[in-house]
Amino acid sequence: MTKVSNRQSSHQSSMYARQTVVADAVPKEQRARFELVPDDAFYPEILSLRENAPHPIYGIGREDALGQGIAIIGARNATPYGKRIAKLVATWAADLGLVVYSGGARGCDQVAHQGALEAGGSTVAVMGCGADIVYPSRSGKLLDEIAQDGAVISEYPWQSPPMKYRFRQRNRLIAALSDLVVVVEARLPSGTLSTVHHALDMGVPVAAVPGSILHLESAAPNRLISEGAFPICCRDDLALACNFSETRSSISALYEGFEAMAKDGRKQQGGKDRQGVPDMNPQTSVAKVTGDAGVQTRLPFESELESHAGKIFTALRGMPALPDELARDLDLSLGEVLETLGHFEVQGHVIRYPDGRYGSCGHYESGDSLC
Repeated sequence: MTKVSNRQSSHQSSMYARQTVVADAVPKEQRARFELVPDDAFYPEILSLRENAPHPIYGIGREDALGQGIAIIGARNATPYGKRIAKLVATWAADLGLVVYSGGARGCDQVAHQGALEAGGSTVAVMGCGADIVYPSRSGKLLDEIAQDGAVISEYPWQSPPMKYRFRQRNRLIAALSDLVVVVEARLPSGTLSTVHHALDMGVPVAAVPGSILHLESAAPNRLISEGAFPICCRDDLALACNFSETRSSISALYEGFEAMAKDGRKQQGGKDRQGVPDMNPQTSVAKVTGDAGVQTRLPFESELESHAGKIFTALRGMPALPDELARDLDLSLGEVLETLGHFEVQGHVIRYPDGRYGSCGHYESGDSLC
């Protein structure tokens, strides 16, 4: 793989190889259509700086929606981790006032669109077919929601059907519209890297979210980071990657917080919170992030890290696992693991996936770090 820091890439990668399916046209009366050419006021300024920029751009929704933003891309066959992170990064982007660009495909793309919408932000779906075509065929409701406060766009004329070769070209437009391309999850090789190659050819910065080295779906972002892509682990990372002025003050505050914790650590007494600084000793208790913003609760059984419950929950926060894997990796009996998982599931702390694995139900809020 070509070094990301070189801002260049070879233009060969595995591309979208799925067979196209029959797609339905969206009734004309349901959405407002527009066509943008370079002389129009709402034609994206960033496209005017790109070579061979497409025009016109066909769209449905708000013609002024194509503003400063980032692309969030990833695997169609996304894991629960990938979907969770795509939504989280989209939430951070919306919080920073950025438009979220993605391809409208199932998996990471659609979750990124949903995350931006749920956070009150704007998102743009860039299609590999006509903007008036519902593709994938079951995404009509989401595309309608995107068009309400954002836009569904394409460089292909109305009624153009989805074709395999058009998705690579679609990826080029996603990169061209973005100030930053963030890769959430993808295998090696992957069609997702087509967007990365286009971004590097245009000088668009590339970032990636790290994942487990045991997951094939994290191979691409981990490799990109090793090649020089900017790692995204929290909202401040995203802001820094986008060169926002607020980053300097937020990072200064972060260092001041670390200094305060170090200073107070010398005066530590037991496991108490010190002047509003949270206890950083993992032996004190195991907390979980719940669905309620900012709410931290203790584990349902014993709260000690070395308890069976603590070990199991900590493992599941890292990645989903099968009961027998947990028993083997944590040196517990299968009965102990199943009993604990049963209690966790009843209390809503974990969820059982269709493949038999268990994973944490908690989600991170927009300001939380993944570290």
